[in-house]
Amino acid sequence: MQLNPAQQAAVDHRGSPLLVLAGAGTGKTRVITHRVAALMDEGVPPWRILAVTFTNKAAAEMRARIEKMCEGKVDVSQLWVGTFHSISARILRRHGESVGLSRNFAIYDTDDQTRLMKRVFKEMNRDDEQIKPRAILGHLDQLKNRGLTIDQVDQLGLEGFMTRLVALLGRRYQELLRAADASDFGDLLVLAVKLLEKAGTEQPRPGAQLVDVDPVVGLKRRFLHVVVDEYQDTNPVQARLVELLSQRAQLCVVGDDDQAIYGWRGADVSQILGFPDRQPGCELIRLEQNYRSTGHILRCADAIIRRNEGRLGKTLWSELGDGALVVLRACEDEREEARFVVNEILDALNEDIPPEEIAVFYRTHAQSRVIEQQLTDHGMRYAIFGGLGFFERKEIKDALAYLRLLQNPASDLDFTRIVNEPARGIGDTTVGRLTALAANRNVPLLEVARNPEEAGVGGAAAKRLALFVAMIDELTARLHAGTPLGQLAAEVLERTGYRDALVQEGSEESEARVENLDEFVGALTEFAQDNPDQTLADYLEQVSLVSDADGGGRGEVRAVRLMTIHSAKGLEFEKVILTGMEEKVFPHSRSIAGEEAAREEGRRLRPEERAQLEEERRLAYVAVTRAKRQLVVTYARRRRLYNQEFIGAPSRFVRDLPPDAVRGRVPGVIRRDAPGVPAQLQAMLSSPPPRAAAPAPARERSWNSDIVYDEGVAARPAARTRAPIASDDAPSLYKGMQVRHRQYGEGTLVGWDGSGNNLKLAINFPVVGVKTILARFCEPL
Repeated sequence: MQLNPAQQAAVDHRGSPLLVLAGAGTGKTRVITHRVAALMDEGVPPWRILAVTFTNKAAAEMRARIEKMCEGKVDVSQLWVGTFHSISARILRRHGESVGLSRNFAIYDTDDQTRLMKRVFKEMNRDDEQIKPRAILGHLDQLKNRGLTIDQVDQLGLEGFMTRLVALLGRRYQELLRAADASDFGDLLVLAVKLLEKAGTEQPRPGAQLVDVDPVVGLKRRFLHVVVDEYQDTNPVQARLVELLSQRAQLCVVGDDDQAIYGWRGADVSQILGFPDRQPGCELIRLEQNYRSTGHILRCADAIIRRNEGRLGKTLWSELGDGALVVLRACEDEREEARFVVNEILDALNEDIPPEEIAVFYRTHAQSRVIEQQLTDHGMRYAIFGGLGFFERKEIKDALAYLRLLQNPASDLDFTRIVNEPARGIGDTTVGRLTALAANRNVPLLEVARNPEEAGVGGAAAKRLALFVAMIDELTARLHAGTPLGQLAAEVLERTGYRDALVQEGSEESEARVENLDEFVGALTEFAQDNPDQTLADYLEQVSLVSDADGGGRGEVRAVRLMTIHSAKGLEFEKVILTGMEEKVFPHSRSIAGEEAAREEGRRLRPEERAQLEEERRLAYVAVTRAKRQLVVTYARRRRLYNQEFIGAPSRFVRDLPPDAVRGRVPGVIRRDAPGVPAQLQAMLSSPPPRAAAPAPARERSWNSDIVYDEGVAARPAARTRAPIASDDAPSLYKGMQVRHRQYGEGTLVGWDGSGNNLKLAINFPVVGVKTILARFCEPL
């Protein structure tokens, strides 16, 4: 396939910095590989070209494509192609002595880092039940992503106690890291930048020869061309590394500001947004021809993303035709939604769409539970992409282990799993002694733990075991007393300190794990309500069957894909089913908390609050643009999630969808050409609304004279109006729906009665409470 004009322009551009703004599905990898191959065809030596991307898989694919294109014409092995971390490690292996690393330094992975931080905790007598080593490591990683030193911890904006703790423990962690001649992932970048910044700053000693010149200076001058992929995902230290390595080079960065969805892990979208301003003479080329999706899907994606302020702007288009309308489905609750998802999957399979070309997306892992259950009940194979099935996640397995031990005190496997989870100072040595005695006497571990001295366990360890056994006995008594299952699970998580330990960790990962545990409690509550005659043993049996079911597992090739939207980045599917499209689910409640606070306080959004909302909108854009031929969007009018009942207001992203690209009713919108819409209403939709008249006195007979006004309530001027809620084709009503009335402003629908022109709405207004008003005098929001 030939390059299109915009792609060819990006390949051919020379002489100044270049930003290739590559929309979803527009062939950015083709542009990068063709550009590198073209440079070598022009005679640029391979060793003078650097290509950087984010994953080893992407780097390997890039190199393989370039090798295939060059077919022995040049020695592609001399190309510098790799991830930010691999390029940094390569530099430090050669020149790391000046920043404290030998050529043979070790690179510590996540487990190594955790073990080292645990050593720091022990050395400095810090209780890892109060704050987890992972939490300190998370803050250190944030520090390094921003290119800050341990002396600049205060710039993370943590509370005073945490700032001091991170500084204290982090400093010792760094000392031990250097003493071990080791680097963690963050240090690879930080130290490479430090090395490059130092190069050439020191005056050569008198009489120095050319051979004595710092070799790192040559590295800064080595490259004539630098190409960076996924530039929207760079953090400040990565952007600085690119800047230092391209001092003599023509820099080309490729990315999509509309797909910047990793702000929570340090990526800074301002790097790509500000690139043209930071690079004098920068050329900007937009890749807008999409080769993946049909027209209706692209129009929905554009309708969502164009509301973001922080973007450089582009409009995707396709030669694939409009294709099928995007299906929008309102469901009563999450169970109906899951049943609908299964039916949509069955329809796709009947259309001969391969199962691996069908994907179900959700915003958070906790949402997958109900969908997994429905798929299992129907004997359908599925694979969790980029994560684990709900019942395979560590926190859920831990919670189940506690419950199994209450149900079956002889379950040694569950005892060993949770005796020190969360950490309570019962180590492997203690457990080993208990195990030896239990095996000798052929009795369960829990029984041996009642008299630990007999196993040679004494002192503090024996006291901790006594507390653990007493806790298990108390919870077992609660089980036998008939405590409702959901309440029992909540008590287990509370009494054991498991939930609190995750809350105190305060990381993005721990917050998601707390959400999963809350969803687990909700699942038990739901099970007990639906099956009043069944017991905990029945639930544990059902869960075991789900966990081992043929339909689940991550390794299935011929299986429907389930995943969070973050995991979907970079993928594409024939059919995508995007679920849970309600406010506070997607966009996530964390992201709109600032918006709600601003509304209550009567202020504008702060920059960081707006940034969170815009990232959620970019995430919705990513979700929509994964679909090639079919896109289904669902939302629920009410949803039980995290053990709470939510009244589901449709997501703002749903309300943004263009009605003529959608099959289904977009909330808050009446289509002008919809069948059954009265001519009078069509005229109202076609013509601009009349200018609002001056407010009338409260008791004057007027257009809304069916309302009995309260004393002292002043009428408000009408805002820009939408169509009234009156005809049969008006937006579907649901509790929690936001509506506007000319007199009382915005309110929340709590009930209704009647139909047609006699439809009456019960609306709760923030100032005056609940009012009953004819629907034709209200407008949906």
